[in-house]
Amino acid sequence: MAYLNHNIPTITCLIRNEYLFNHEKGHGEYTPADVHSVASIEKRVPLFEAFLNNGVNWTRRPITAFCWKPCEPAALDHAMYWDCFSPYIDVQVRQRLRGLRAQLITPSNTKELGEYMFTLDWAWENKAVLDTNFSETPEHKCAHVFKMDNGNFYAYPNNRIIWHDNAWVYEPIQKNPGYKIDLTVYSVENKRNKFTDYNYITNFSDAPIHYTDPQLAAMQTGSVKNS
Repeated sequence: MAYLNHNIPTITCLIRNEYLFNHEKGHGEYTPADVHSVASIEKRVPLFEAFLNNGVNWTRRPITAFCWKPCEPAALDHAMYWDCFSPYIDVQVRQRLRGLRAQLITPSNTKELGEYMFTLDWAWENKAVLDTNFSETPEHKCAHVFKMDNGNFYAYPNNRIIWHDNAWVYEPIQKNPGYKIDLTVYSVENKRNKFTDYNYITNFSDAPIHYTDPQLAAMQTGSVKNS
């Protein structure tokens, strides 16, 4: 999994010029840009890198810096719901979702239409460093990036999206039918009350296992004594 930076499918679009001048000028002006990668920093929104048509490459601009046509900019907390969950980021085009349109439910509970582009997702790669965020908990969220009809780009989690598919979605939901976050951690490791040694490493039958290793045999019979 990539650390800090990851390539994305290139988006040829516009950058708002105020993001090139520290928001001091350039409002209402645009420069053509190819957005080509994303940086993931905890406690920050995903930050995108863009190659401008004047030869300049700009790093770490938020999603609100870009639009595919001149339009009113969206507020950052309207275009995204969450900061990055980890510096370890993955970028993928979900094949089943490719090309689909969807309604995105905004923080003000309005619905806006857009077309799916790709997905940002997070995990925690370095097990030697304490994971203090939520990249691998049941509360984890991914971010689906959309090209919005209003000209902006948004990145929303699953629970704020109603997908459209004319050949599959016949009765789109109008409200939450009672779905809840599944807080179960699914794992099978160390759940079976059985032991195996090298002679029976693949033997998982219900029949009693007779161990050739004296230590394992003693553990099975409960005759191990503390030294």
